[in-house]
Amino acid sequence: MKATVISPQQDDNLIDRFKQLDESSRYSELRRMQGQLRAMRQQLRHQEDIISNLRQQAMQDTLTGVGNRRMFENELELAFSFYRRYGHNGAVLMLDMNDFKAINDNLGHLAGDAVLKHVASLLHAHVRDTDVVCRMGGDEFAIILRQVNGTQAMEKAQRLMYTLANSPCRYLGHDVYLTASIGWCTFADGHSSAELIKRADEHMYKVKETMIPV
Repeated sequence: MKATVISPQQDDNLIDRFKQLDESSRYSELRRMQGQLRAMRQQLRHQEDIISNLRQQAMQDTLTGVGNRRMFENELELAFSFYRRYGHNGAVLMLDMNDFKAINDNLGHLAGDAVLKHVASLLHAHVRDTDVVCRMGGDEFAIILRQVNGTQAMEKAQRLMYTLANSPCRYLGHDVYLTASIGWCTFADGHSSAELIKRADEHMYKVKETMIPV
């Protein structure tokens, strides 16, 4: 809806015309203007809802419903800035599914999609409301843990790997077992959000090589 801008002169003209009306006409005109105002407010609320929904969709992974890469980068910048200002530590966890390609190759891409949704649901259920779970793309996920130290980040990564390994995805009546490798890096161990991601990613590949957190 294109906004209607009323100039001061138009405003004065409107007031003058209103003064020239008799009492009954003034009342009718006032009711008409109030109705127009209510309609404009309702349309404005509707447009605000649309904008809010579009903004949410822009930050959401369409397959799994968790955040996407854009949301992760935005949330990490905020969390890391908060750490640098107030000193509250946190951590980045990078997760990569092990042998995910085999699931797609052997069971099909619909099975792969089901597994990704399953993983996203498990991750979301096993972190706090203040933490952030995002899908970075493919079979890679990232998690922002707020106000944790290195030991707590390591323990959380280990628990999540254990949970995923012991929570198969049910697909077409069959259990699809899966494992994941998770690396981490605390805010205190990086100088920028990009470095945090790089360090957590490097650690994740070390875990993938050994399947033992180091």
